[in-house]
Amino acid sequence: MTDTIDTPSALALGNAGSGFAEPGSAAPDLETALRLEARQFEARSQSNEGKGQGSLRLVIADFEFAYDRGAHDGYRVAEGADAETSIRWPFHRIACASWMILRFDPGVEVPVVEEITTLAHDEADEKEIVARLFGSLELHADVPLVTWGGESKDLAVLRRVAGEAGLLLPPQLLDPNPFSRRRLDLCRAVAGGARFPHLPEYAAGTGVPCKPSPAKEVGPLVERGEWAKVRDQCLADVLTTSVIALRHLTSHGIITCHPQRSLAAIAEAAAKAVQESAFVRTAFAPWARARLAECRLSGTVYRPE
Repeated sequence: MTDTIDTPSALALGNAGSGFAEPGSAAPDLETALRLEARQFEARSQSNEGKGQGSLRLVIADFEFAYDRGAHDGYRVAEGADAETSIRWPFHRIACASWMILRFDPGVEVPVVEEITTLAHDEADEKEIVARLFGSLELHADVPLVTWGGESKDLAVLRRVAGEAGLLLPPQLLDPNPFSRRRLDLCRAVAGGARFPHLPEYAAGTGVPCKPSPAKEVGPLVERGEWAKVRDQCLADVLTTSVIALRHLTSHGIITCHPQRSLAAIAEAAAKAVQESAFVRTAFAPWARARLAECRLSGTVYRPE
């Protein structure tokens, strides 16, 4: 997830077909983009190869970063008064990455969680983390990469790492156009022409659990090497993004599922895959179970203030 999101844009999702803007051309208006999104996702799902004809997969990813302060200090000395004072993305180093692969099968009301991976610097360096992610993306070359605000920074950093480390970009990252058919930036998708919200902001407004610590505290956690907490922050962002993705794609008729049972299935898979996650144990799983219990009740459900 990127914390600095400046200017709004139209919906940033396209899929198989030629309905979305190519680099240098005008972006479609929001309503047109939504219609194309639904049709093109449907067309791709009908031709997608995988476990079951018509299955649709998503790779949902998030990242946490460390600042290369030494390199930035050198840049400021070299450029003097003309240098950017803020440490922008060329100096951001991937300290942790988390990704989840969801599969939606026709006629099945809950998704299958095929993979949950979280890697931090105590296990792998930046090149190794990115290489592992690229491997998963390459294995699922026709599957869209879903992020929150990824077009604003995360994907640029991934391309920077690929260039420095000599890694081959997966198909999802080859097209720099934010309207690429291979990616979905949910921040842009839910906002449309409105100002882009931060993930904790949108999650709070829509009643979805979010990362256990404020976004501004994640950087210090990275610098102190508190990797267990950093991993939990990154995983939390992926889980939050997965809920938003499920709601967004369901509301646009792109997937069909039982919302509450799907949340419970994702929470159960996360609890099994990352047993040490305090966020899953104390926040996400209880919230998902409560939503499932509510849907089984009749009449008005009153929550304590």
